[in-house]
Formats: sequence, structure tokens, C-alpha cells
Amino acid sequence: MVQIATLIWDAMGWCPMQAAVRYPPKGSQGELRQRDSAGDGGPVARRSAMFMRLSWGVVILSWVIAFLALPYLPEVIPVHWGLHGEANGFADRLSGTFGLPAVMTLLMVLLLVLPRYNSVKFSLTAFQDIYAIIIFATIAMFFCIEVLALLIAAGVDLPVVIIMPMLIGVLFIVMGALMPHIGRNTTMGIRLPWTLESEEVWKKTHEHGGPVFAGAGVLVVLGSLVTGMWAMALMLVIILGVTVYIVVWSYRLAKKETGMEKKQCLQN
Repeated sequence: MVQIATLIWDAMGWCPMQAAVRYPPKGSQGELRQRDSAGDGGPVARRSAMFMRLSWGVVILSWVIAFLALPYLPEVIPVHWGLHGEANGFADRLSGTFGLPAVMTLLMVLLLVLPRYNSVKFSLTAFQDIYAIIIFATIAMFFCIEVLALLIAAGVDLPVVIIMPMLIGVLFIVMGALMPHIGRNTTMGIRLPWTLESEEVWKKTHEHGGPVFAGAGVLVVLGSLVTGMWAMALMLVIILGVTVYIVVWSYRLAKKETGMEKKQCLQN
């Protein structure tokens, strides 16, 4: 039994990427230094394993909550809401109760398998802990949505139009905080043709875009508390605006970098 438990524990902490090294940022004297070791048992590997286990723990908890809630739910429950919080999508009790746990389980499997079959130009291995944190944040958001939906289905009056944007806003804050630390890869981050082509453009785009996305998340959270029934619409406007801004800013940066490179080539 102990061996089986150990195997399950190790499997829950498994991450699909091998050990590597992060960006080497400058130290106090200006020299380049290794930021983190991702070797077996290193800090990156430990963080990755911890957040993967937390993610699987949330998935298991979602199934437990669904089974416990099932006897208290009506035959038809709401599963989708409009911009102003009105229920406009319904499902039978079984599919409505276990739908989100099933989605979370499939999402976990997909996010674990995806990097292994990625047509990789740039390695994701140095950022396996960040990848695991993003997985955990996403799964945690889905879990909160599940609890919210089950409570509403059980008859609890909750402002879904306010809570839902707030959850998405928190996810944006987490993603924004992590963005400056994500190296060039084809799985996560601001993956545009010009950011994937240039290490410098990728780095500057994420250093600039991280605080912008985090700020957008804060605006969504605070705006949801103020705007009430218009919170969902406000969230869509903020997210769309920030996305367009980052794409345009990054494109102009890439054009500028390309122009500077051509100028240097002509001078040489």
C-alpha cells in the first residue's frame, strides 16, 4: 500500500518537461548569473511538483464536491449565464453536476500532454514551475466556478455576474505577474509571429505586457464591484482593449528592432 501511495504521489507531481536552466539575469555586479536550477530535486522541480499535486488535489476535490452536492440539486440546473447574469443555459442534474469536474480532468490531461507533442522551436523546460502555476491557477478558477454554479443550482442567491469577472480578473493578475519570467516558447505566453522570431522582442513584450495584464486584472476585479450587472461587459471591454494594445505595441517594437538590425547591417 505504501508503494502504491508513493507511486500515486509521484505521478501527481509529474511534469512533462525535463530539467533545464532559466534566463540568466544580471547579478548585483552586472555579471550574468544562473537564476534557478531546474535539475532533479532543484527549486524549479520542487515548485513544479508541488503545484502539479495541488492541481490534481483541486480536481479530486471537485469530484468530491459534485458527489456531495448531487442529492441537493434539482432535476434541471443552470450551467450558463448571460452578460447581465440571467441564466440562459440549462442541463440535467447529472451532466450539470459532473460536467465541470470532467472538463477539469480532461484539461489537466491535455495540459500535461501538450508540451510533449509540441512542435518545439524553443524549449519550455526551463519554465516548468511557471507552467505548473498557470495550470493550478486555471484549475482553481474552474473549481470556484463549479462551486458557484452548484450553490446557485441549490437555491443560493449569488451575484454570478459580479463573481465570474472577479475570478477571471484574479487569473489575469496571476498570469501578468508570471509573464516577465516566461522565456520564449510555443506553448504559453504572448505567442505572436514576431515574438517567436526574436528573443529580444519576446523578452521586452513580456516585460511590458506582464504589468499591463496584471493591471487589467485589478481593473476587472475592482470594476466588477462597482459596475454590478455591467461587470461582465466591462471585463470583455478591458480584456479586448488590453489584448489589442499589447499586440500593436509588440508589433511596433518588432518593426523598430528589425529596422535597427537592417541599419546596423548597412553600416557594417
